[in-house]
Amino acid sequence: MWTWPRTWLATAVLLGALGGGAPPATGSVARPPAGPDGVAGQGAELVAGSEAGGGPAAGTLALLLPMASFLSDAPLDDPDGPFALSFGRRAPRAPRAAAPSGALGAERARILLRSLTLPGWGQATLGHRTSAVFFGLTETAIWGTFAAFRIQVAMREAAFLRTARLQAGIDLGGRDEEWRRIVGGFVSSDEYNLLVVARDAANLYYDDPVAYRAYLAEHSLKDADAWKWSSVEGQLRYRDQRKNAQRAAQRANTTLAVAVVNRIVSALHAARVAGRPAPAARSWQFEVVPVACEDATAFQFRVHARF
Repeated sequence: MWTWPRTWLATAVLLGALGGGAPPATGSVARPPAGPDGVAGQGAELVAGSEAGGGPAAGTLALLLPMASFLSDAPLDDPDGPFALSFGRRAPRAPRAAAPSGALGAERARILLRSLTLPGWGQATLGHRTSAVFFGLTETAIWGTFAAFRIQVAMREAAFLRTARLQAGIDLGGRDEEWRRIVGGFVSSDEYNLLVVARDAANLYYDDPVAYRAYLAEHSLKDADAWKWSSVEGQLRYRDQRKNAQRAAQRANTTLAVAVVNRIVSALHAARVAGRPAPAARSWQFEVVPVACEDATAFQFRVHARF
């Protein structure tokens, strides 16, 4: 190996000798040797064409080349050495390997879409069984929880509808949420007509008695829309049952949001481990083996784990 300080010293000595000496004698030419393809090769060669064997520069060069080689610790015929750099041309370097691209490839995109469709599917395709089982069990638990909350919603809605039918005498099946809220907020339909419908009519037609009475006749609740709670306890029970049904519906919606998050996390994990080798297979085995002794009821429990 040659170092830069000693290399520059040797190159300076050679250039000084070539520049300060006399021109070479007639017929003496300094040229690089030709390679097999006709191109000048590496290193330097002094060709003497006269009987005297060259001029002063040739002699100086012949004396200083070994000295420069000694100073630089580099052989004269080294293709990557300083003399190849000074008198020839450096050998072409091999092209550097391109850095791995972080772009999303077709295979990685396919794995990502599988995990978005069913969490754990992409991990199972790559051979990561532990993470595939984890995401699969998480997805199963999420949908089981969602089904449980929806069952709660149905049961609690049936409970407050039954309470309204028995305690208030009105069937709220097929009614919207606004209707159900009004029934729970007022003791009877007469109270609603007095506090809400009559107030709105007075605000709109306070100076027109005919229009006032027409508004009351059109918007007052009566017949099938009328109700009256038999007790305050029944009305409060109806309110509580309706609130419980709403809470169950909100929890079901939250479970759907958790399912979306589980898919996103599974897809990101699958894209992250797509270029990694699959871990070694693991297995557990349980055995019950009888013991060779006088007691015929003796057994041994064994657990084998393979990593």
